[in-house]
Amino acid sequence: MIQPVQLSEALKGIQQAQASLVYISRVDCSVCHAILPRTEQLLEEFDIPSYQLDADLFPEVASEFEVMTVPAVLIFSQGKELQRQARFINLTRVKELLTELTHTNTLSYEELFHE
Repeated sequence: MIQPVQLSEALKGIQQAQASLVYISRVDCSVCHAILPRTEQLLEEFDIPSYQLDADLFPEVASEFEVMTVPAVLIFSQGKELQRQARFINLTRVKELLTELTHTNTLSYEELFHE
């Protein structure tokens, strides 16, 4: 997982990628430290950019992503947020969505939400 030096680095990567994941945490969050290794293990199955952002190092993260609690996992497709989970992370659902995004050649943001 990429730990960017600046928030702008992550924002640029999110905009450029077909699919990406952002993991927001804090130093004093025990749940964050418990979920992070499981999230990193899951991400080994996918060739997507992923960013770990520490809200203590980047205070602007909370306002940029409108995150009220940590850990938070945000999944993006073509720069648009598709899913967010906070505090209680369902990694099975994260894996399912990442599989849909990365193993379907024609799946787009619009197709995911077209009824």
